[in-house]
This record gives sequence, structure tokens and C-alpha cells, in this order.
Amino acid sequence: MSEKRSVEPVPEFRAQVREDFVSPSVDCVAGAYFLLEELEERDPDLDERCGLLANCYEIFALAIPKCSEYALVVSLDISGDRPWPCVVHGLLRRNSSACDAGRRRATTHFKLINPSWESSHG
Repeated sequence: MSEKRSVEPVPEFRAQVREDFVSPSVDCVAGAYFLLEELEERDPDLDERCGLLANCYEIFALAIPKCSEYALVVSLDISGDRPWPCVVHGLLRRNSSACDAGRRRATTHFKLINPSWESSHG
């Protein structure tokens, strides 16, 4: 991808996303910022895909370098042309439900009501 994409939170939830960056360690925050910069030019790894929300938002829970406690949750709006806009939903605890928590947060951020969900994890 040669053109840089937008990598931002939903404006209304910017403060909530910023708050997610307060508690984690310096290594976690630095690793998350590194991923945010990478996302301007590259799509996330498909191995970290959670699923498809509302038939247009690919949700990802990205592993953060040097940070095993948190995942960076983002979505790509694949409904238009590339480069697909990337929305930052925050840093969420990395556990067995990081994808579910990311899906719930994206649903709230996009103000969706009972959206479809196609999990990539069976």
C-alpha cells in the first residue's frame, strides 16, 4: 500500500481511547504507538482478525510488541476503496475474550444495533 490511511478513533470516543493508554506499562504504550504507525501503511495480520461486524468492519485484536497483557483493537472499514480507514477502539486486556470485547466496543463506537457478526474463530 503506497497511500497512507487514516488511523484514528471515532471522534466522540477519543477520550475513552486515550484513557486506555494511561494504565498500561511504558513498553505496552510504546508498542501500541509503533503498531498505529505501521497501520498507516499496512493492513493488520490476518492471523489477528477477530471477525466481520455489520458486513463492513473487519475487527482485529493486535498483539503488541513487548506487551503480553493488552491487545490493540482496531477495525478496517472495508466497504469502500483502499486504503481502508482504520478506526482505533483502544487497548483491551489480552485474554480469551479480547475479540468479544473488541466487537462490543466497536458496536458501541459505531452506534450499531444488533449488527451481524461473522467470527473468524469458528
